[in-house]
Amino acid sequence: MNKNYLLIILLFVYCVGFSQYKVINVKEPLEKYPKEAGFFYSLPKNFITLHITVKKINKYKGPFSDYAENMLGVNGIQENQNFYTISNIDVVLGYQADVSETYYVNYPKKTKDPLYYQFIKNGLLLNNTANSTQQELSCLQIDFGTPNTKEQSMFDMYANYGMYEKIDTIYESQLIDSIYVQVPIIRRTMAVKTTEEKANETLEEIKNIREAQRLLLTGEHEVDYSKLEYMIACLKEQEESYLSLFTGFTLSEDIRYTYYYPLPEKSDTVHLPLFSFTINNGIDKTLQNEADIYSLQLINTHTTDPIQTFKENVGKQHPKQSETGFRYRIPEIYTFNLLRNNITVNTIGELPINQYGIINTLPQNVISFEIDPHTGNVLNTKFK
Repeated sequence: MNKNYLLIILLFVYCVGFSQYKVINVKEPLEKYPKEAGFFYSLPKNFITLHITVKKINKYKGPFSDYAENMLGVNGIQENQNFYTISNIDVVLGYQADVSETYYVNYPKKTKDPLYYQFIKNGLLLNNTANSTQQELSCLQIDFGTPNTKEQSMFDMYANYGMYEKIDTIYESQLIDSIYVQVPIIRRTMAVKTTEEKANETLEEIKNIREAQRLLLTGEHEVDYSKLEYMIACLKEQEESYLSLFTGFTLSEDIRYTYYYPLPEKSDTVHLPLFSFTINNGIDKTLQNEADIYSLQLINTHTTDPIQTFKENVGKQHPKQSETGFRYRIPEIYTFNLLRNNITVNTIGELPINQYGIINTLPQNVISFEIDPHTGNVLNTKFK
């Protein structure tokens, strides 16, 4: 009986200690300010983080493209060009402190309740910059992939065909033992090949490679057949390299963008312009008239309307009821749609927006609760 009685006393002291917390909205004017120590905290609000992956396609004309149809019967790329396609868009909610909803918590000096450390751990204190989850708004990050060296290697190979050694034999008359003798002299010079000559030599190389493949496949060469697949693959790769001099080649690389967008004031339908896009120029953060304009449409589902109505009716019936407890937010659910030129191209889904929701107060009979580190919402509440 004594142990149970002691437990009841300790629980009562703990509840009283918690109930002595007083939460003050710093926007409200006060006649008398508290003398006790305390700390500031703010409710969270959202911003939109946009992750975009754009695929850049690079087409390069081969140096022998003018001879591709006549010599090989294929159509090569006739001019260098780049174009872009959007391969992926991710919409993520970011969280930061809403300084417009800042509160001062007045707590007794002797209390040992760990609530203060909840705010420290979850980054809700305004002076807790070390653990803050805030991110810089209107920041652009671009991550370019590793450049492909295929273009350089193609032109290196093309340069090897640029010149050849020309050997000419000329005869000079020289007087030897009173007799003029025609002495042959070999003259070596470097001559520049014409484009057609280089194309013909490349064509001969392609024919030789294909002939080597045929000999391997028909068994006319005595080889280690356990390595036949590897040898064929090497010949195919070499053949493709020579063919690219006629047909040209296409490379692609992924470019990743990250944009941050603050949310405007609450309304039933929120329209948030994102970026403009063209096939020739890719993404532009500024909105261009000649481009496709991408935007987000947020539609209110009104899930918090019954809660707001209930709060207003309680306030009318109990106008003198004081709200001095901890404030927290009940977020509003919005449906997210991705638009292109104001036409819906994809429905992303439903996401909770903190600043579009309503602010509620924890009752005085709450003895403990936890704070969600990502949203600031109240979890695991315990009552007296």
